[in-house]
Amino acid sequence: MSDLETLLALALVGTARGTLPTPGHGALDHAAAQVTRPEAEGTLLARAVLHTLAHAAGRAPDPASDPPPAPAPAETLPEVPERAARHLPLVLGTPLLREWLALCARTGWRVPPARLPELLDLARHDGTLRAALSPVLGERGAWLSQFNPEWRFTPPTHGEDAWAEATEAGREALWRGVRERDPQAARDLLTTHLPTERAGSRKRLLGALLDTLTPDDQTLEPLLDSLTTDRSDDVRTLARTALHRLSGSAQNARNAARIHALVTPRKTGLIGRLTGQASHTLTPPTAPDEHATRDGLPDKPGATELLTHLLEHTHPDSLLAALNLTPEALSDLAKHHDVIAALASNARATGHSLLATALLRQAPGDPGLLATAGTAPLHRAILAALPARQPDTLLPLLDALPAPWPQEIGTQVVTALRDTIPDAHYAGAWGYRWSQILDLTAQRTHPHTPPPAPLSPNATEYAHRVMNELRATLELRRQLSHDFGPGAG
Repeated sequence: MSDLETLLALALVGTARGTLPTPGHGALDHAAAQVTRPEAEGTLLARAVLHTLAHAAGRAPDPASDPPPAPAPAETLPEVPERAARHLPLVLGTPLLREWLALCARTGWRVPPARLPELLDLARHDGTLRAALSPVLGERGAWLSQFNPEWRFTPPTHGEDAWAEATEAGREALWRGVRERDPQAARDLLTTHLPTERAGSRKRLLGALLDTLTPDDQTLEPLLDSLTTDRSDDVRTLARTALHRLSGSAQNARNAARIHALVTPRKTGLIGRLTGQASHTLTPPTAPDEHATRDGLPDKPGATELLTHLLEHTHPDSLLAALNLTPEALSDLAKHHDVIAALASNARATGHSLLATALLRQAPGDPGLLATAGTAPLHRAILAALPARQPDTLLPLLDALPAPWPQEIGTQVVTALRDTIPDAHYAGAWGYRWSQILDLTAQRTHPHTPPPAPLSPNATEYAHRVMNELRATLELRRQLSHDFGPGAG
């Protein structure tokens, strides 16, 4: 019996019924003899700990039950150079991380291998960060993700069973990756797998489809139409939304026939002919509609309720053709029946610039319509609103402006921030809207936007701190643009 086994046996019966064994003559036994405590129990436990540690330290590892994994494939992208990589620790955990990743992807580089675990952890619960990270993970990042279930949102790159082995998030990432490389292959992937996916996965994949929908996806109409009777409310809604945005869908054709029967033009009098305005009456349907449930119509709607639904959920091209109206006349019809909001929502959802332009006559300050009508109307609206220094007006307009903002707009916004903050002692005194505009400016203005001019020495400590932080952020973004190479900004 070994010394450790003797000690364990004595521990079972107690030191009151036995004596401590005399250590042997080996090196470990000699070390154990030096371990003493005032009580016999303490000496026994201390010597047992020593023997246990020695046993564990000298124990050979068990043979692996599974073969070791294959090494990571050779990298196909160059690693980001140190001049750009040095900024990564500064932007980790901040909104600027997305900009760093986007610049890295644009230049065709991959992230430093040592940063992969930290980046994968940050992206676990952030879909936008996952999309930005995937192109720059490199082969090692994709390989590493297979060893942690929470990292399996990265697109699998090897093996025929990639789809079956992926999580719901992984399947979405895989599909998005295929979508970028080969849109038709991505459509085939949906046709094959979507009908048998779980509801959560169907929602993810339909959401990814809506994010990237193009007219070429008209071939998916049979699949989408079958999902309008899905058992999941969310899946049904997403499928109808996709069919709504595909102008040639049968759902749009049915809605066009409904609105054609609902809206009846009246004879135009002299004033109507002179002004170019026509009037209409609404005639609610009386016959049953066999496709009402499939197309998401309200239950037993009145005439105005049905008009509201159709104006919001029928593609503008189908509406204009069914009613034989210009965008301006359709806008007037919606205004007459007080349903401008429904038609405006439709124009924004479908990106219909002509209808958005016509609706701006009724809703001239709507940020979504301005953005849909084109960048020029939105730029003009922002430049016109800036002199008034009204943050409630500016914030939604700036939020609708894609990044990076033109330098002219960015410069004037920075000036407005500087002009309105000097007397503020804290964020609430400045105004929550101005704080939001500050955050947007720091992240979206062009990286070469000039920093704010120095404040007066009489400005508050809070004002100086905020402007210094904005100045530092703009300088960091300018340096990022420079270090990632020409044209990176």
